[in-house]
Amino acid sequence: EEGARGLHKHADLYQKSLDTYFKDKIFNNIFSERWGKMQYEARLAVIDRTFDAMVQQTITNTTGYKMSKADLFLLCPEIAPDNREKMAKEPQHFVQICKLCIADTDEKARIWLEDHKEALSNTQIAFGMRLQFQISVNTEGGIEVMAPIRRLLVAETLVCVFEALTGKKAAEMEHMRNL
Repeated sequence: EEGARGLHKHADLYQKSLDTYFKDKIFNNIFSERWGKMQYEARLAVIDRTFDAMVQQTITNTTGYKMSKADLFLLCPEIAPDNREKMAKEPQHFVQICKLCIADTDEKARIWLEDHKEALSNTQIAFGMRLQFQISVNTEGGIEVMAPIRRLLVAETLVCVFEALTGKKAAEMEHMRNL
């Protein structure tokens, strides 16, 4: 129960961080200026570098849960390699993905998981202090646990792009200081 609340809170905080990068005039200007002027290859390099770092954390369990890279990309197609190209080619597509992420909720994530249940049927997430729990969309309560994990992974990954371009770490933001 406490772990689930922690997941919800972390997802909310990273979504708030993402929103802050857009709402803060200075960060938004820095991001817009750099992102808009970058060539496709440079945007793709930033996306690949930051996304790959988060993927590595997730598949090596530095985040408190672990899953395979293939499962991660099924659970979070927004950060999958085939979506990265479109984000790099169309700067506005990345912004749209961010806006959708900011507006995401556990309820929307649960609906998304239900709608993609068949494709996700073999996806497994291990979590707990010693990864002693295994869940999937077919496990009782699995979707409820996977919803905030999905929200958190997408938001935290997108935040990494802003951290790279603005130099401001989400962890330094006021709302993140009480973690």
